[in-house]
Amino acid sequence: MPENNALNTKHGEWTIAWRLVILAATAINVAMLLAALFVAQIRGLDAWIFYRDPSAVAEVGFYTGWISSLGASLWIGSGAVTLFAGLLTHRWDCTFLGGLTLFLGLDDLLLIHEDVLPMVAIPEIVAMIVYAATGLFWFFRLRRKTFDGTIVFVAAGFLLALSASIDQIGDLFPTPGSAAAIAEDVVKELGIFLWAAGAVGYAAMVTRLGRPWVDPADSTSAD
Repeated sequence: MPENNALNTKHGEWTIAWRLVILAATAINVAMLLAALFVAQIRGLDAWIFYRDPSAVAEVGFYTGWISSLGASLWIGSGAVTLFAGLLTHRWDCTFLGGLTLFLGLDDLLLIHEDVLPMVAIPEIVAMIVYAATGLFWFFRLRRKTFDGTIVFVAAGFLLALSASIDQIGDLFPTPGSAAAIAEDVVKELGIFLWAAGAVGYAAMVTRLGRPWVDPADSTSAD
């Protein structure tokens, strides 16, 4: 009988949790709709433009920007995994890394530091400095020293910094053609791939992926 009561209680908790998920998802989508309608009204736009695919709105080929979108998706996906692992294990270092990675992906996807922040008088270089400082803070102060994939983050950080440098140099000394732009993006995508791999590896280390789960309430179990 106690076991049945426990199962019923757990089932009731999950039912409430899923109802909250549905409520939160609905609330977020309503908020996005209201925001789209508000911005469309003050900017003289059609609200549907916020929901359409960019390539469809611009009337360009479906392949336009797909590599950039893949990079942003990798950042967002790996950030979500790492953030979840950090919250699950109550590890501040992993949570911080996941949040940073997730925000970098959103920035890359929504062009926050390139287009949005300059609209409120925040130069692009300021955002880059903040990102660099935040990444270095995690690397030197929060990163677990036993992580064996440190070299991956070193390589990723170097490549992302190199990409940002190429971008800034290109703004100062514009060159004809697309060679510089391609070089910047190729270096950036490689950096993103390495960073995403490092973040997921860090999450795996934190959650001890692949090792037997040990019940902390069972004193007879062995790690």
